[in-house]
Amino acid sequence: MACFDVFNGDADGICSLVQLRLAAPAESTLITGVKRDIDLLKHVEATVGDVVTVLDISMQKNAAELHRVLDTGASVSYFDHHQSGDIPNHPALSAHIDLSPTTCTALIVDQFLKQRFHLWAMTAAFGDNLTEVAEALAKQAGLIEKDTLALQQLGIALNYNGYGSSLEDLFYHPADLYRQCVAFTTPLDFIHERSDIFNRLNDGYHQDMSAAQQAPLIYQSDSVAVVVLPQEAWARRRWCFWQ
Repeated sequence: MACFDVFNGDADGICSLVQLRLAAPAESTLITGVKRDIDLLKHVEATVGDVVTVLDISMQKNAAELHRVLDTGASVSYFDHHQSGDIPNHPALSAHIDLSPTTCTALIVDQFLKQRFHLWAMTAAFGDNLTEVAEALAKQAGLIEKDTLALQQLGIALNYNGYGSSLEDLFYHPADLYRQCVAFTTPLDFIHERSDIFNRLNDGYHQDMSAAQQAPLIYQSDSVAVVVLPQEAWARRRWCFWQ
């Protein structure tokens, strides 16, 4: 039996898988990509008895490939908050779908796991721009302001890392980031123990922001500004972020 973990390369996808694998460790084939690469199920070559976990990619946009994987005899657990379309009525599919605008995939996983790794879910919520939701959860959990800010910085940095036109544009491959994160029960431990990774992600985000602000402005009105970005990795990250 083979195990496949298929996840979006952003904060939500990474933090979702971290929670699941902290709860149930498994050797798996990791399938991910840049944040906007969501046609990921096509890369799964499963056979009968295999186990496939899918996180934070639209079921609707992967519908044909989901049917293909199920037809091989594999079982699929699907966690997501994007458009699902018609969810297949299949005995081998376990679907955890919530389209609420105040949730993300990591929060769905958090609920599934009864908040066992709650801080990772908060981190993802910050990264997925659910700031008010994440702040409310942090307050309910009794986090001090310093720790809440650290989770917010990590969430934003993990999420930004996923932006780029190719994996070569990213600071870290999302699969490598997942492997580093899953070694720690909480994101605060990760920040403390792997400050080298955290600082590179956080500094890279702010450096890109600064570079974009200094890009040549060729037109500006009350409602529109046009800048010229160079053909460099940081510019491709910012361009993908703005899309």
